[in-house]
Amino acid sequence: MNLDGLYRCLNSSTQLQATSTQNSITRKAGGRKEAEKEMQVIVDVREFMSSLPNMLHLKGMRIIPVTLEVGDYILSPLLCVERKSIQDLFSSFTSGRLYHQVESMVRYYRIPVLLIEFSQDKSFSFQSASDIGDDVTPNSIISKLSLLVLHFPRLRIIWSRSLYATAEIFASLKTNQDEPEEAKAIRVGVPSEEGIVENDVRAENYNTSAVEFLRRLPGVTDTNYRAIIDGCNSLAELAVLPMAKLAELMGGQKAARTLRDFLDAKYPTLL
Repeated sequence: MNLDGLYRCLNSSTQLQATSTQNSITRKAGGRKEAEKEMQVIVDVREFMSSLPNMLHLKGMRIIPVTLEVGDYILSPLLCVERKSIQDLFSSFTSGRLYHQVESMVRYYRIPVLLIEFSQDKSFSFQSASDIGDDVTPNSIISKLSLLVLHFPRLRIIWSRSLYATAEIFASLKTNQDEPEEAKAIRVGVPSEEGIVENDVRAENYNTSAVEFLRRLPGVTDTNYRAIIDGCNSLAELAVLPMAKLAELMGGQKAARTLRDFLDAKYPTLL
């Protein structure tokens, strides 16, 4: 696959449409007056190391600092933003952290957004057009972003020139959106005592303890564990799956055999 097709996919994913604001109307004794609703943004406390929360406050938004398990900024009950500076973006790709962050946003929010924020005194680009090749390469940041969007089609990527531009973008994104609820935002991604996670937008609500156990089994990887979850109702069912079905879910005979040998291995006996 060449980058032309990937660029088209990437560009189409960055377009978030905002309609015009419609303020509520309140009746006063002397006539009618438009009452502007106060915008509020739930912000992860770690984001206060940057100046963006203060910029949002200066723009008239109410800032609610909390500890978030998923995302950096919650703009509405549906809209979650993970914010990355250029340096953080590169390091997050290298460590694999970004993949898991996006995966969590896609799992719990209907509008997951990756916001890439440039420095105002730097060029508003990753590389010059002449340096961009025709093929996907593992070391290219453009290739990595393109593949990320292909893997998570609901992910939206937004580019910002500066902190001020980010504040303007947030105000636009919040247009006609409901205000986020602090109590719900804090619980997103946090398992209950029964191991159930609230606000999972997928059809199933998984037992997170069982999922974590599954992901540690031999042959189970970040690539195939979701297919295994979708194909089995429980770990007990997984243990008795035929090899053909196991190979289909795990993406190959080698991974399936690794897991089957582990599950069928006998316990050591003590004499």
